[in-house]
Amino acid sequence: MKRWFELPKGLRGQLILLLLGALVAAQIASLALILNERARAVRVSTAKETASRLLNVARELEANPEALHAIVLRAAESRDLRLSLDMANLSKAEGARQLGHLAERVTGALASPPARALGIALGIPTHTDDERRDTRPEDRDGDPYELVVSTHLADGRWLNAHVDMGGPPLQWAWPAVMSLLLTTVAVVLVVWFVIGRIAGPVRALVDAADRLGRAEELEPLPLSGPAELRQVTGAFNDMAARLLRLLAERSRMLAAIGHDLRSPITAMRIRLEMLDDEESRQRLQVCVDEIQSLVEAALALARGASAEEPQSSVNLRSLLEEIIADLRENGAKASLTVSGQVTIAARPGALKRALRNLAENAIRYGREARISLNGDSHQARIEIEDKGPGIAKDDRERVFEPFVRLEASRSRDTGGAGLGLAIARTLIEAHRGSIVLEDGAREGTRAVVTLPIA
Repeated sequence: MKRWFELPKGLRGQLILLLLGALVAAQIASLALILNERARAVRVSTAKETASRLLNVARELEANPEALHAIVLRAAESRDLRLSLDMANLSKAEGARQLGHLAERVTGALASPPARALGIALGIPTHTDDERRDTRPEDRDGDPYELVVSTHLADGRWLNAHVDMGGPPLQWAWPAVMSLLLTTVAVVLVVWFVIGRIAGPVRALVDAADRLGRAEELEPLPLSGPAELRQVTGAFNDMAARLLRLLAERSRMLAAIGHDLRSPITAMRIRLEMLDDEESRQRLQVCVDEIQSLVEAALALARGASAEEPQSSVNLRSLLEEIIADLRENGAKASLTVSGQVTIAARPGALKRALRNLAENAIRYGREARISLNGDSHQARIEIEDKGPGIAKDDRERVFEPFVRLEASRSRDTGGAGLGLAIARTLIEAHRGSIVLEDGAREGTRAVVTLPIA
C-alpha cells in the first residue's frame, strides 16, 4: 500500500524538508508564546487601569450624595467598561476564577497603595440588582468571560467593574514574516550548496565502486568536498589501486599457469598415441581431457568478463538464436520464444558464453532448454527453463559456488567441473545484471537473467 507521504529520495530534498519543518515548528511555538505573553500583558494593563478608575469612582461615590451616584457611574463607564453598585462582591461569584496574584501585582503597581482591598477575577457576567445593567456592551471577541474588579464601599455595598477583555484582532507582524522568509531562503541556499559539495563526490564514489566491482580500470578520483569526504575518497583510491593491482597479478599468474600447463598436456597426448595398450590409452585419454577441461574452466572463471573485449550494441534475439542453432547442431533439444526486439550494450562474447552455459546446464540436467526473451525500457529478462528434477531451495544459491555439483557421482559423463553456473553469474554480474533460480512453471528449474537496457 502506498503511503500518503514519502520523504524525497535525495539527501538535498530530505535535509531541506526537515529543516523547513523544524523552522515552521519553532515559529509556531514562538508565536504561541508571544500570543500568550501578549494576553497576559493586556490583562495586567487592563486590570491596572480598571483598578485605578474603580478606586477613583469609589472615592467620588463616597464624597457625593446617593442621588448623584448613577451620574458618576455613567460618566466613568466606557465602551468596554461598565460599573454597578451591588450588595454582593461579584469577583467572588460562583464560577469566577480568582486572580489573586494579579490583584497583588496591581495593588503594588499603583502609585500609592489603596486603603481598601481589591478583588479581581475572571468570570461569566451575572445579573445585578440594578435592572439598568441588563444590557452589556458589545462583546468584541465573542468570549463570554470578562474581567471583574470589585471594591467595598463605606455604606456596605460593592462597586463592581466589568471589563470586556476582547482586544484588537491579531495583526501580522510583517517584519517578523519577512525575517522568517529570509531565514528560510538563506537556509535552503546554504543546504543546497553544502549538499552539492557532498553529493557530487559521493555520486562519483558510487559510480567508481560499481566499476571497481566489475574490475574495470579506474582513474583516481579527485579529492574534493569536506575534509572527511576527501579522506574517504583518498582511502577509496588507495583501495582501488591495490585491488586492481591484485586482480592484474592474478590474471597474469593464471595466464602463465595456463600457458605452462598446455605444454605438459600436449606432451601427454603425444605419448598417449604411442601406447600399445588400447584400454590404458583410453583411460589416460579421459584423465587428460578432464585435466584440460578443468584448467580451461578455472581460467575462464578467473578471467570473468574480459575487459579486453569492447562493449557494443547486442541484439539479444540474434544472440539467443545463434545459441539455439549451436545447441541443435549438437543434437540438443532447445526452443526460443521472443517478445519483440531487445538491444543492450554488452560484451557479446562474454554474454554469449554465460547464456550458453545456462542453456547447456539445462540440457545436461533437465533434458531440454526452453528459452524466452522479453524486455521493457529498463531491463531485459531472459528465462531458461528445463524439464529436470528441479533444485531444492536450500541449494539454489550454493550451486553458483565454484566446483559445487549436486550430482553425486562426479562422473564427467553426467556433469561438468561445477564451474558453469559460477562462470555464468560472474559474466552476467559484470554486465550489471543478475541471475536467480526458480521453480519451473510445471516442472524443473527456471533460471531468470535480468540485464539493464542502458
